[in-house]
Amino acid sequence: MPKVTIETVAKKVGVSAATVSYALSGKRKISREVTDRILKAVDELDYRPSITARNLASSKTWTVGLYASPTQNIREDYFFNNILAGILDVLHEKKYQIHLYADYLNENNKDHPDLNMTQPIDGALIMNPRINDVYIQHIMQRDIPFVVIGTPDERENSFYVDADITAGYYAATNYLIKKGHRKIILMNGSAEYTQSKQRKAGYVLAYQDNGMDFSDEWILNVPMLEEEGYRVFKQALEEIPDFSAVITFNDTIAVGVLRALKEKNMIVPGKVAVISAGNTMITRIHAPSITSLDMSSYEMGAKAAELLVDVIEKKRIQPSHTIIQTHLVEREST
Repeated sequence: MPKVTIETVAKKVGVSAATVSYALSGKRKISREVTDRILKAVDELDYRPSITARNLASSKTWTVGLYASPTQNIREDYFFNNILAGILDVLHEKKYQIHLYADYLNENNKDHPDLNMTQPIDGALIMNPRINDVYIQHIMQRDIPFVVIGTPDERENSFYVDADITAGYYAATNYLIKKGHRKIILMNGSAEYTQSKQRKAGYVLAYQDNGMDFSDEWILNVPMLEEEGYRVFKQALEEIPDFSAVITFNDTIAVGVLRALKEKNMIVPGKVAVISAGNTMITRIHAPSITSLDMSSYEMGAKAAELLVDVIEKKRIQPSHTIIQTHLVEREST
């Protein structure tokens, strides 16, 4: 069967190839009647425009790079999956493709991370930035438009989308304090990430506003793996006596915490209350169901993708940001 080209469509309709191109791209206004005839011919001929030709014609790759978590985290992180779904839906609508870069940063050699740009991209989304993030530095050095999903160190010159994490952790901590809890363990993320600073800030502020003391020993930094949450919390059970509540930095870590509590026959919520963050499917299907901080992960991904497309297409020039409100969803664990 001969290959169907734009010239094939043009011949069938009785117009020039340029007119077909303009009708499909929307770059020039073509009459409704001609456009309908072109679309009908495209459907009948099953014409698929060449992506390579489109890229050459527009001097664009129509590809966005997503700098995400390490693969070991992605395997367990439903929150990432929700963000990714929001990104994919928007990019599909905007006719962009995505190239995923998992975080393979060598922690012992941060000046030379694996940042091989074999696939040209028009812009980048950078998730969960570190303090002094090397991926942001890499993208900036190459003058590639980017949007951060999270809050970067350099806020004034950045486009970013984030949940109001400080407010969320303030609300979660305050909620537990109002229920009578005095010693609350915060299972925070790794200290190198900016969002870990935000969680701690909300936690500390809630204690201060209630005129209560807390100890830095109650704040534990944990990698994003259920097994690590289990291991670190199991050790905390021996070292931090008389606590009555735990707040984790995501739903996966909460599962590890609940596993350790079950092994110690510590009833939830009778003996210990647990709050997680993310409000993913895990929180609904776990027994007991988990009270969780909802951070609108799908919306976060969608808004970040929309913002990046606007930046790429120069519909946004001045750095700006979107902060998404959080809310606590109460379930059986509190």
